[in-house]
Amino acid sequence: MGGNNIDDRGSFWQAFGPGVLFAGAAIGTSHLVQSTRAGAVFGLGLLGIIVLANFIKYPAFRFGPQYAAATGKSLIHGYLELGRWVVAFYLLSEVAVMAIIIAATATVTAAILMANIGVSIDIRYMSIALIVSGVLILGIGGYTLLDRLSKVFVAILTVATITAALLSLPSVEWDFTQILFPLSDLQTLGFVIALMGFMPSALDLAVLQSLWAVAKQKSTGTRPPLRFAIMDFNIGYLASAGLAICFLIMGAGVMHSTGEPPATGAADFAEQVIRLYTTNLGQWAGTLVGISAMCVMFTTLIAVLDGFPRLLSAGVALFKPEVLGADERIDKSWLQRSSTLFLVVAASSVLLFLMNSFQTFIDFVTITAFVVSPITAILNHLVMFSPRVAVSAQPSPLLRNWSLLGIVVLSGLSLMFIYVRFF
Repeated sequence: MGGNNIDDRGSFWQAFGPGVLFAGAAIGTSHLVQSTRAGAVFGLGLLGIIVLANFIKYPAFRFGPQYAAATGKSLIHGYLELGRWVVAFYLLSEVAVMAIIIAATATVTAAILMANIGVSIDIRYMSIALIVSGVLILGIGGYTLLDRLSKVFVAILTVATITAALLSLPSVEWDFTQILFPLSDLQTLGFVIALMGFMPSALDLAVLQSLWAVAKQKSTGTRPPLRFAIMDFNIGYLASAGLAICFLIMGAGVMHSTGEPPATGAADFAEQVIRLYTTNLGQWAGTLVGISAMCVMFTTLIAVLDGFPRLLSAGVALFKPEVLGADERIDKSWLQRSSTLFLVVAASSVLLFLMNSFQTFIDFVTITAFVVSPITAILNHLVMFSPRVAVSAQPSPLLRNWSLLGIVVLSGLSLMFIYVRFF
């Protein structure tokens, strides 16, 4: 099982970390923006959509850390075992998405930062500055710093969000009828697909988490038992799903109940999000949560700035026989630095030339992520149930069928959206 000179033993605390990174990376665009907008526009009408998205994506996300715990390798290695063309196809289909997701994450981070400090400058330049800052911080601290930052800021935002959501409940209109939207309504269907696209995150995060799990194994010198890796993932996944519902409730209780529409501008919308906490908890909470939300979003930005170059460089390295099976050697290598530089330039280009409207841009990013998600779900399923994974480490028949159901639903919704949108 993947001899990397790592012992197959350890405690839960040695496994703990990648799951929090998952939550930190997920609690971003999907939660602060899309879940809040869903609550503001539809009240609780799209609660079922959020639950469905988290349900159908669970197996595909879980297979990332499970594969890493079972084999000591990342999912990108598993893709190689399906064929080099699979790795090439995956990288080609994802490289543009990587740049777009980095740009979107930086935009939301910049919006919250500007709302906190009260400045108004071109959000594109602020976003690029944050991307560069994130790269510099990663260059100093690497994975270890990312691991520590995530735990602190996710904890602060989690407590504040749960509290604010509970205080919003008396203002919520308990009406679920708006979930019965007409599928032929392109605008509504587009928003629903956009909401599901990043709920709880894009499926690329499964691959990133497998890479982080391998990095965790390298940093501790131990590969914890499979049950601890799955427990760590479940904690992060359930926390992410729960917080998505909290943001929906806050949007429904504070904005939908008063008829306040979500702002279309980035900074204005960020101010609305912070006001959700101020309304429920007081001015002091708005300040604390504003800072925490900014830190969580910046941690999310750092996570994708670490994860996507790690994924890209690991994939490219697999085409060189001398480094096959050695993704631990890409850290701080010329390959990872080159991948980082490429994605920074690509993300900056997206910001400068493709972002005209914050709301339209975010919807485009999340819809794109959803449409390509069946590809990742299929690959993760094939890899997890391949002969390379010991039968004892493979998921149960229930999870196998759950995964197949998720693939069918994701594919069906993607095809439905493409048909309604283009035909």
